[in-house]
Amino acid sequence: MTIFGRAKVSVQPAAHAEDPVERQYRYLLRTAPTDALEEAHVEALEAVTEQVRDAVLRTVQDALVAGQRLTTGDRRAIARLVTAGERRAPGVFLAACPAGPRRRLAEAVVASEAVFGLFTGYAAWDGADPEPADLGVDHGGAHPVDRGDPAAEAKAFAYGHAAAVSTWGTSGG
Repeated sequence: MTIFGRAKVSVQPAAHAEDPVERQYRYLLRTAPTDALEEAHVEALEAVTEQVRDAVLRTVQDALVAGQRLTTGDRRAIARLVTAGERRAPGVFLAACPAGPRRRLAEAVVASEAVFGLFTGYAAWDGADPEPADLGVDHGGAHPVDRGDPAAEAKAFAYGHAAAVSTWGTSGG
């Protein structure tokens, strides 16, 4: 059936709807600036119980294979590892973390001051996870928005390697 020239889409409830707090947490993991996300995790790790911190640390150690010498008191280091791990391999930490501690961490991160104002695009977010970061490619200093644009990459490469770059109609020097 079409309505105003568009096909009518039937909305079916998902078999297992995602918890709203965990969805907000996932949104932040995918979109928030790294420094704000790390600070939110520091605040969250200070707010949760020792048992939750222990579960988060064990998840970091087992799933991300990092922080083997850390203790639950090393909140900033744990926060840095969770943030970096989720940016490099989206979903790995979330899938490995037990449901209870993951939910409590999510609540604390979403409620932290560090993420205030970072939900502006949440309503339009489709919930899709990005592809894992390709850590083996040097983009020559190109801004992530410019990747895929050969001219922008060449210019960034030239600037990054002290080569002369000129605009059209001028001498390169």
